[in-house]
Amino acid sequence: MPVLAALATLGAFAGIAMVGLIGVSVTMRHLANAPLPYTEELVGLLMTAAFFLALPFVTLKAEHVRVSILVANLPERFRRRVGLAAALFGIVFCIWFFVLSLPWLEFAFSRNLKTEAARLLLYPWMALVPFSLALTAVAFAVRGILGAPGAPVDR
Repeated sequence: MPVLAALATLGAFAGIAMVGLIGVSVTMRHLANAPLPYTEELVGLLMTAAFFLALPFVTLKAEHVRVSILVANLPERFRRRVGLAAALFGIVFCIWFFVLSLPWLEFAFSRNLKTEAARLLLYPWMALVPFSLALTAVAFAVRGILGAPGAPVDR
């Protein structure tokens, strides 16, 4: 899915921006005794953005951290069932988290909440959470139907 790859690329750029901000802030702190203001807030927002932008693609490709010793040693017919159960569990979790994130987003939007120091609007950043969870649920569904494309089987 090219859309998921594009979002993951944006997540990678958020990670690069995060590292750049930290590097500039540390350099300014040591050379000019004046770190960049708001670095902590921006880094926190960028880290969250990087995670939630990359999550659907990583889920689709099954390239997240996994402990597969049990599944790798199961007979093939059970592996498929365990993969389907994992996909269903992932979908349920994403739907549950999605439902829980909507009131949180609505609260931030209705009150026009901003970050404490930089005064950045929070709801555009917070909107990534339900958006990402919806796409991640779709990725879990695709993995469940197709049998985890790209998932390595350890032997």
